[in-house]
Amino acid sequence: MTGGSTGDLAPPVSAPRPASPRFRLTLRQIAASAVVFVLVVLGIALFVHYRAGRDRRQYDAVMRATLDKLLTAQEGFFYDSAHYVGSLRQLSTVHLPPHVHVEMVSPDRHSWWGIATHDALGGHRCVVWVGTAPTSVPPDARTLENEAKPVCYDDARAGLSTGS
Repeated sequence: MTGGSTGDLAPPVSAPRPASPRFRLTLRQIAASAVVFVLVVLGIALFVHYRAGRDRRQYDAVMRATLDKLLTAQEGFFYDSAHYVGSLRQLSTVHLPPHVHVEMVSPDRHSWWGIATHDALGGHRCVVWVGTAPTSVPPDARTLENEAKPVCYDDARAGLSTGS
């Protein structure tokens, strides 16, 4: 038994490794990281808010343009027949853009109004009128200079519910 291991020997010991320095953040680094994080979150929130406002302005512009076309068609019809129409079907030149809905009301032969809504803007509407202003328009907007000009407002501003 001369050639084998007896098991009494301990495994070789490696040289001790120097202790690795622990990664530590100073208070200044933590504060700077927090400031950067807050600025990034604030930037994202401002971008989202700006984007939503831009979309709202675009939808508003589409509704106003639709009401301008309706006004032009109504004036042309009135010129030919001395009264306004109460239905959009009678104005074949007016085509509604996608997601825009227009309700027309003609209470008498010499006045009418149109109310435009957009699917993406619940509780927001634009109104144009000739003659008698509709009561759904906020009182401060029912002025003579706003006649024949699209006026947009939120239902909450007019004191209306969104379902009306």
